[in-house]
Amino acid sequence: MRENKIFIFNKHNEKLAGLEAIPKEKKEKYSAIILVHGFGVTKEEYGLFDGLATALSDSGFIVYRFDFAGRGESEGDYSKTSITKMMEDLELIIEFIKSQYFVNINKIGILAQSFGTSVVASLIPEVNTIIFTGSIFDPISHTNNIKKWDVLDKKGISIKTKKTSGEIIKIGPQFWTDLEKHDLLKNIKKINFPILFIHGSEDKSVPIESMEKFYENANEPKEKIIIQGAEHGMEPKRDKLNELVIEWFKKYL
Repeated sequence: MRENKIFIFNKHNEKLAGLEAIPKEKKEKYSAIILVHGFGVTKEEYGLFDGLATALSDSGFIVYRFDFAGRGESEGDYSKTSITKMMEDLELIIEFIKSQYFVNINKIGILAQSFGTSVVASLIPEVNTIIFTGSIFDPISHTNNIKKWDVLDKKGISIKTKKTSGEIIKIGPQFWTDLEKHDLLKNIKKINFPILFIHGSEDKSVPIESMEKFYENANEPKEKIIIQGAEHGMEPKRDKLNELVIEWFKKYL
């Protein structure tokens, strides 16, 4: 695998930083996978996406992952983010990937993790298949839990300290008002390509019922898999996740 840094600009002229993992096997056209990270994290997803990018690239897929504006190496102020803003970023990312001459535009898949599943469902992207891990069908309820915040102020600045790194995440009032605009269960019913839902049995961040709600409203073909012993970030079962993901994308791309 060879991994290149790539950059595009979003609608706000903010430079979004990404990684392109190119397989060793040379092809005229590659099936492409886009990895979509969750809330307040980065394109590495605490190592989850690093492992997935390697595994998928080793299986012959070209893999793309970007930091949303204001996260990781991308420009922007994350306190001004919203599902709509992330959705717009993702739409431009997909357009960029489809513009690459070596990408087969008829064989593009997305894997979204956690809050990234909400972003993807809000967009209803024009791709060929999707995998959701740690699905959040109701981002309002998920983000509204005051225990998740040091300060929860929907009319001002909400503040959250990340347990893993101590990084402080700030979110402005537009985030909350924008959430009201998105009916993700209505959106999932409009998707007419294969969807796989994967959830960890030990996920303490997002209940399995959240995945089940998405699954119930999704169209066929669809499948759901609960990985026993896996938490929200799929530890310690990431190898199992990689196997399932590769199998699914090989089947539908």
